[in-house]
Amino acid sequence: MSVDDAFFDRVAHDLRGELSTMVAGVHYLLRYGDSLTPSAREMLGRVSGAGERLARLLEELDDAVWLLETPKPLQRMPFQLGALLDDVVARVGKVAASRGARLVVELPEDTGELMGDPDVLASALAYVVDLAALRSRDQAVYISAEVRDGAPLVRVVDEAGPVPQEMLERIFEPFVERELLPKEQAGRRKLRLGIGMTIARAMFEAHGGSLVVEMNPQGLVAQCKLASLSAADVPPENARAASG
Repeated sequence: MSVDDAFFDRVAHDLRGELSTMVAGVHYLLRYGDSLTPSAREMLGRVSGAGERLARLLEELDDAVWLLETPKPLQRMPFQLGALLDDVVARVGKVAASRGARLVVELPEDTGELMGDPDVLASALAYVVDLAALRSRDQAVYISAEVRDGAPLVRVVDEAGPVPQEMLERIFEPFVERELLPKEQAGRRKLRLGIGMTIARAMFEAHGGSLVVEMNPQGLVAQCKLASLSAADVPPENARAASG
């Protein structure tokens, strides 16, 4: 582990620990504080919401280690595409529900066993789906998947409207993705630092995959190539090392 890796891990770990303690205290007061006035409950609710938003920002900051020149090691193992997308939907579900966004998932019947780091791939996909959900109020976000030439591909499409071409071309620059969100998401209540798509692309590329974002008249289309290999393409000795 490099000095940079250690710095990110230590800072994020310490901040998350203190934040968890504070949020747990707020939740305790809201649940058992029978004598709290309505105004006190409202304020504690705001603190709880701020804590949840800060936790998301810290997670993005923690994942920024993927933008360093020295990549993190992958824990490659076999995984099922359906289970991976279930994990992604669970991670993004709360944000989607707060926007009234519907996550519509389409999977082929049998994608077979694939190879990669499922936790990293789920994090990468969650950043892509999360952005689509944040852009979409009371609209659908369509997630479809297939395996093409042994490589898992996931397509994420929103109906939140097109964006300026110049902005689309800069989407992987730090903080540009903030400009893709509705005006109501501006300000301190923003749920993203603005580097999630850049992190997602780095995570996919570490697997030999890619992330391309295009536009149609209805909104944004993200093409996510998760990895370059299926489990069947990995030599037996490498598969054993990955699973062990």
